[in-house]
Amino acid sequence: MLDKHMTLPKKVIVYAILIFFGLILFAPFLYMISISLASKQTNALQTFTLIPKEFNLGNFKDLFGNLFSGGRPMGKWFLNTMFVVVLSIIGQIFSSSFVAYGFARMRYKHKNVFFLILLGTMMLPGQITLIPVFIIFRNLGLYNTLWPLIIPQFFGSAYNVFFTRQFMTAIPGSLYEAAEMDGLNNFGIYRKIVLPLVKPALAAISIFTFNFAWGDMMGPLIYLSDSNKFTLALGAANLSASSNPTGDINTSLVMALSFLLSIPQILVYFFGQKYMFQLNLGIGNSGSK
Repeated sequence: MLDKHMTLPKKVIVYAILIFFGLILFAPFLYMISISLASKQTNALQTFTLIPKEFNLGNFKDLFGNLFSGGRPMGKWFLNTMFVVVLSIIGQIFSSSFVAYGFARMRYKHKNVFFLILLGTMMLPGQITLIPVFIIFRNLGLYNTLWPLIIPQFFGSAYNVFFTRQFMTAIPGSLYEAAEMDGLNNFGIYRKIVLPLVKPALAAISIFTFNFAWGDMMGPLIYLSDSNKFTLALGAANLSASSNPTGDINTSLVMALSFLLSIPQILVYFFGQKYMFQLNLGIGNSGSK
C-alpha cells in the first residue's frame, strides 16, 4: 500500500537500500556455499573466497557415503531429527491450543491469576530448570533417548498459549452461543469451531516449533551420548569438533552439512510466510474473519 503513494525516485532509493542490506545479509550464506564447494586443497590451505570459484561436490558425496553406518550415519540422524520435529509440532499444536481455549472461553475461579503465572514463566531462562529437568529424565530412565526432547513439547509453551488465546478471544461470542445451542460441549466447540478459525496461529506454532526442533543442538547435546541417536544439528556440531588425521577440521564438510540443514528452514519460511504475515497484521484479526 505504501508503494501507491511513492514517487518513482523514492521507490528506486528504497529498493536500492533494501537490496544493499539484503546482499549484506546474504553474504554469510553465500560464503557458506563457497566453502562447502571448496576442494580438499583449498580446505587445507584455508583459502576460501566469498564468490564460489570451485564446484567440487565431493564434500556432499562424503556426507552421504554411509547413510546408516560409520562415524557419520546421516540417514539415522535425519530420521531421528524428523521423529523429534514431527512429534514436537503435534505436541505444541494440541497442548498450546487446548490450554489457550481454557483461558479464552472457560470460566473458573482465579483464571486471570493462573494466566499471569503462566506468562511469568516466560521470564525464567531455560538454564534455571536445566539441571532439575535433566535429573528427572535420568531418574525416569530416559537418558540417551529422544523422549526428553519430545515430552516437554506436549506441555505447551507460554508464548504459544498467549498468542493462540488472543486469536480465540477475537472469535465472535455468537459462534460459541450458537454451538452451545446445537448441543456441543467444550471439546466439540474447541474441535469444530475454534481450531478451524485459528489456523494462522496453529501454522505459526508449527513454524516456530519446526525451527526450534530442527536446529536445536543444546537439548540433544545434554541428553544424547550415542552417535546413532544424534540429530542433524548435533551431528553438525560434532562434525565441526572432530578433526581429520592431520589435526585440522574439515571446514568444507561442516559447511556442506550446514548448507543442507538450512534448506528445510528456508523452504518452511517461504511456504509459511503468509501465516506469519497474518500474525504481524495483528494478533486476533485473522481469527475473527
